[in-house]
Amino acid sequence: MIVPVEKLPGYMPLVKDYVNDFDRVAEFFNGDFGKISDYKKQADNVLTKSWDNRESIVDILYSQNMAFHCGPKTLENIQKLKNPDSLAVVTGQQVGLFGGPLYTFYKALTTIKLAEHLSAKLNLNVLPIFYLVSEDHDFEEVQWTGIVNRANQFEKLVYNSESENQRTPVSDIKLNDTIYELIRQLDNMLPDTEFKESVFKTLGECYHSGESFHTAFARWFSYLFAEYGIILLDSSDDRLKKYMLPVFEKELNEDLTNKGLSVSDKRLEQKDYHRQISFINDRPNVFMLDRGRHSLQKAGDLFQNMFSGEKYTSEQLLAGLEKLSPKVALRPIVQDTLLPTVAYVAGPGEISYWAQLKPVYENFKMSMPVVMPRAGFTLVEPKVQRHLAKFNISVLEFITQPEKIVKEISSRLIPDNINEQLSSIKHHITNEYEQLGRSLSGIDPSMEQIIEKTRANFIKQHDQLETKILRMFEQREKTVSDQLGSIQINLLPQHKLQERMVNILSFITKYNFDIFHKIYDAIDIEKPEHKILEL
Repeated sequence: MIVPVEKLPGYMPLVKDYVNDFDRVAEFFNGDFGKISDYKKQADNVLTKSWDNRESIVDILYSQNMAFHCGPKTLENIQKLKNPDSLAVVTGQQVGLFGGPLYTFYKALTTIKLAEHLSAKLNLNVLPIFYLVSEDHDFEEVQWTGIVNRANQFEKLVYNSESENQRTPVSDIKLNDTIYELIRQLDNMLPDTEFKESVFKTLGECYHSGESFHTAFARWFSYLFAEYGIILLDSSDDRLKKYMLPVFEKELNEDLTNKGLSVSDKRLEQKDYHRQISFINDRPNVFMLDRGRHSLQKAGDLFQNMFSGEKYTSEQLLAGLEKLSPKVALRPIVQDTLLPTVAYVAGPGEISYWAQLKPVYENFKMSMPVVMPRAGFTLVEPKVQRHLAKFNISVLEFITQPEKIVKEISSRLIPDNINEQLSSIKHHITNEYEQLGRSLSGIDPSMEQIIEKTRANFIKQHDQLETKILRMFEQREKTVSDQLGSIQINLLPQHKLQERMVNILSFITKYNFDIFHKIYDAIDIEKPEHKILEL
């Protein structure tokens, strides 16, 4: 079952148009993801470009992935990348704790399947590459993972870094001993299964004290995707920085990114579309890595570090390439300088910011890749399927209008007339006994006491019945409330799509790697929509 994009919570109008009516947004992109001819055009653009550093960059990728303990298929794909007619489908993501939310895995699987699809359609080697956004400094976004625990409750586990600097790049953060307690808590939260022990053994080998936060992610990811051959690229590797030199040089000296963004922003505004990336004039899209990751401000012919206040010439900055890092709008340019990118697999937020990048690519005299929306899923376990069947509601109904569904079901629990009926019976019988007492008191006064005792017994029994009825409805309400809560926690934890909150560990400990195969098989490259997938 497919969830129409227009019914998904949090999707911007531009993204909905991108998926449903590409012609409305075609001017902002370099090709329609649904047309193989547009991929072919981009492939030709990339292959006509001289990639002088191909072999050196591939050697670095080989070294990185070996360090991440990748599988043999990844090494095979890296070797294929050395061929001059090889291309890449790329995606990228921040390095979330234990792999981050489910959508990270969906992006990777979509990338792998698109690469396979294009290899066949273009008759070329097209390899899947995952760009680790390892220099990102927003640690709050990556320090947590979400789990549905044994008690069917959603829990967030948070790793707290010892770093005092909030702008420290993730690549500079080392795991400490608290990671062991976090893994222990995670182990206790998840039910015991035949697969759990081996999964947690590998998780502990990847996430251990002294390991870099991003390297732990890379090793875990390499383990999970070993049979799929995805290639990881660690952007924080100083060995890659020299190949980024032309990009940083043009950005610092010509301000190409902000000039491009200003053009696209005007076009987006004319069509009433949201602007995802904001920028400030005189601030190049380059961070400086110096006791954190900080912006540079143009100050005459110099650039000022906005943290330290120190000023540098562009030559001085370029002489220390290892201290430079691209901002979000420049990262795709860096990525496609390093890689022969035919397509990029993007989440909904990324599609919005890619809509701003075409003029930036043009300024750098580069061809923007085709942007493919990632596949999305809501995974529905058997227990949730049973609850849904009981209430005769569908996953689609619950995801798209949860408040309405909960309200409707709750209204069925206690009929409005029950309390009225109980009260009416009690009032009627009491009146009848009183009338009977008055009728008999003149004949035999002793009957009044007997009638009153009988009336009191009735009231007592009626009150007991009323209590039982109310308890029945309360229990029924609690059961229904618990079952509705279970549906909510599994499908919309914290009122957000499951894929944005829950980690893959909630599923691979139960279903092992069959879950990957099932998701992979369900991805439709020609129509990458959000699907409901029953397990």
